[in-house]
Amino acid sequence: MLYGIVGAMPIEIKTVLENMEVLEEKKLYDKTFYRGRCQGKEIVLVTCGVGKVNAAHTALLLIEEFHVDAIINIGVAGGIHRDIHVRDVVIGTTTTAYDVGESIMSRYYPFVANYTYDQRIIDAAVAACESFSDRSWHYVAGRTVTGDMFMNDKMLKEKFLAPYPDAYCIDMEAQAMAQVCYIHKVPIANIRSISDNADDEADATYEENEAAAALVASQVLMETLKRL
Repeated sequence: MLYGIVGAMPIEIKTVLENMEVLEEKKLYDKTFYRGRCQGKEIVLVTCGVGKVNAAHTALLLIEEFHVDAIINIGVAGGIHRDIHVRDVVIGTTTTAYDVGESIMSRYYPFVANYTYDQRIIDAAVAACESFSDRSWHYVAGRTVTGDMFMNDKMLKEKFLAPYPDAYCIDMEAQAMAQVCYIHKVPIANIRSISDNADDEADATYEENEAAAALVASQVLMETLKRL
């Protein structure tokens, strides 16, 4: 199995890169793809850039240029559920684009309102989280939502995210990758750690917690790879 590992920003893949054996570097469209081994698994590691278009493009490159067997999106996210807090981990089970809306998505190609993440990787990620006996964070497997907006306004949060009371976190990339993977029949997973609460204090909280949350997500990813 060859796994594509994707983070939106360099800090989100930094720890994985430091812990992998890089066998090849390949640059495509100004993106550097690192191919090698991590935790005994063959991986291609890349930073995609922020937003759905960058994410979709990178997922397509992983599929068509590297022929990956599965993709795992890792990184930080905004917490939007009352039971989720900074540095907690969300293992995605399903995803949708909140800024498009389920009704519109279901009416247009590929006619899917919600995309489902790969159960085998979800189970491995849950087992990975359980393996951290001394962890100071909690984890949950649940719904995530994606949109091309850094959510830092409480009123906007309530307006856009009210239809998704069961969602745990908000990101800017995962649904786009899931849509590409669905079209190409490639399994995908999403592992996120919370950097902020997607509210009026999000900017300050994000700056303070970005590195710590990215580290947690990377550590969970590496333990997940051990179990795949």
